[in-house]
Amino acid sequence: MLPSSLSLPSQSTIVLPQYQGYISVAPNGRYFQDEIAQGFVIIGHNDAITWPGLVELLESSSTAQTEAYIKDLRAHGINTSRIMLEYAQFEAGYLETAPGEFSPNVVRFWDEFIHLAERHGLYLLLTPYDTFWQVHHWANYSYQRVVEHKHDWLTSPDSIAAHKQRWEFVIKRWGGSPNILAWDLMNEIELYWGATPEEIEAYITEMATFVRQLEVKTWGRTHMLTVSSASATPSGKLGNVIYNHPELDFANTHLYVGLGIRAPIDAIEGAEEMIDGVQLSLQAIHRTRPYLDTESGPIDQWISDLTLDQKYHHHLSWAHLISGGAGSGMRWPYTQPHWLLPEFRQNLLGLARFATAVDWVNFNSRPINGLRLGKPGILKTGCTDGKTALLWLLRDTRLENPPSLSGVHVHIPYVLTDGEYQVELWETTHGILFDQLTAQVTYGKTAFALPELPSELDDIALILRQRQS
Repeated sequence: MLPSSLSLPSQSTIVLPQYQGYISVAPNGRYFQDEIAQGFVIIGHNDAITWPGLVELLESSSTAQTEAYIKDLRAHGINTSRIMLEYAQFEAGYLETAPGEFSPNVVRFWDEFIHLAERHGLYLLLTPYDTFWQVHHWANYSYQRVVEHKHDWLTSPDSIAAHKQRWEFVIKRWGGSPNILAWDLMNEIELYWGATPEEIEAYITEMATFVRQLEVKTWGRTHMLTVSSASATPSGKLGNVIYNHPELDFANTHLYVGLGIRAPIDAIEGAEEMIDGVQLSLQAIHRTRPYLDTESGPIDQWISDLTLDQKYHHHLSWAHLISGGAGSGMRWPYTQPHWLLPEFRQNLLGLARFATAVDWVNFNSRPINGLRLGKPGILKTGCTDGKTALLWLLRDTRLENPPSLSGVHVHIPYVLTDGEYQVELWETTHGILFDQLTAQVTYGKTAFALPELPSELDDIALILRQRQS
């Protein structure tokens, strides 16, 4: 809740962007841009064709209800939904009833849904298979004709031919849409199949080449490509494939790091794990590219307390962006009803409003190491390109007497260019700039103190910008 003692300007001065055309990696290699070089960070969530909001369109019960849902997402600054082309929990969600035999109802859903996404400016991160339910229903899954053993899924010529057949249908029918943000070539590619890193690498190379060539042949251009990993921070040969494969445009993993995210009992530990996960992933990327958590949440222990869950989602989203992730991170719901709850949409609106203040196209960021505060008991993270810095500070409310953010001294060592900086203070619940101060960087050292702030303010975001002489 917004502290009543904060005097805030009107929110009407912040206009959420409307994006144009295809999304690509920005020249800095860390974030994205649209066709008019407008910066783009992925603010969104996971969705599914059989969940509330979309199932009404799948069942032909209410196109208007699905359209209203999309409009509400966009009104809250949500620009991207990650969705599997089929949701294999139920046969009604299969894209193919058998290899090469496409479900008329699911095809109709995608015809109409992509049209609605284009109309309202929602981008889609699409992955071809729902591998979780596919494996759980393996004995009856529609590809049993061509896949005798699970290991065959990524390796056998018959399986790969069937995958290409699906891609050919999908690309020829929907691949001309500018609102397909990217293709996620396989969900959690290493989790179920027992494939070696070398086999995974070969699969990605073959499928990426096929998809790109078919897109160019059919539409004259391509969308971005990525592959998701079930491992939060894969290492070794697998990590090198996930983070650095030359055919992929950005890296993404599923940041189910530890119990703070997987089975939270508070809203703080998960934020610590998110910061660590993003920073470890960025360290593993040798070919400069964006990194994103595309699936996380309380997978092992759903949160029954909505107030706690809203704080947990808020904290993870800010931790992800300000640590150097290319967006909010993408929640898997684990809620009842099972969708992005309105309270979480409100969280993302605050983040989206803050995001309008950053020049992502020219922000070649890296995590800030050595950030220090003058008080203990405050979680901190940040990123910078040497002339701009983003910081996020969070009170550790697990403590018996958590410190106030008032008067906190902030020390940023040896990452900013010397000069005078404007420091913007942002309230994060609503995403509002409410105060400014000046800081000086001398011989690479920065130190300033926050002003008096309401004691109930749990977190704050800061933007430091070098003033032009």
